Amino acid sequence: MTATVVTTLIMMAVLGTRSAPVSKSGPVATQYLTQTQMVQISNADSPDDHRELARYFHQEAQRKRDKEQYYLEMSATYRRHPLRVDAVQNVSTADRYQHLADEARDTAVADEQMAILQDKLAEGFVQPK
Repeated sequence: MTATVVTTLIMMAVLGTRSAPVSKSGPVATQYLTQTQMVQISNADSPDDHRELARYFHQEAQRKRDKEQYYLEMSATYRRHPLRVDAVQNVSTADRYQHLADEARDTAVADEQMAILQDKLAEGFVQPK
C-alpha cells in the first residue's frame, strides 16, 4: 500500500472511533439554542433571559474547547506522521490544525467572556417598579 492510502486508513480509523465527550458522572445532554432562539432572547429584559444567554455561551465555549482538543490531537498526529505532500507545501498539515486549534481556543475564550457578562447582568438586574 502507498503511504497516502495508509494515512487515509489511519485517519478514517481515528475519525470513526471518536465519540462524544463524556463527563466523569456519565454522558451530559447539552441543549443548544438555535439561531432563532438567540434572536428571540437577544433583547434580554429579565434576569432569566440573561441566564439563558449565559448558559448558551457557556455551552458554545465548551463546544469550541472540544473542537480545540480535537484539532490539537490531529496536529500531534500529523507531527508524528507527516504527509509526504507536506514537503512541497508552504504550511504543513500539522500547522494548519494548530492554527484551527488556536482559533477555536480564542473563540471559546470570547464566548466565556460573554457568558460571564450575561451572568453579571442577570445578578445585577433590577426589576422596574
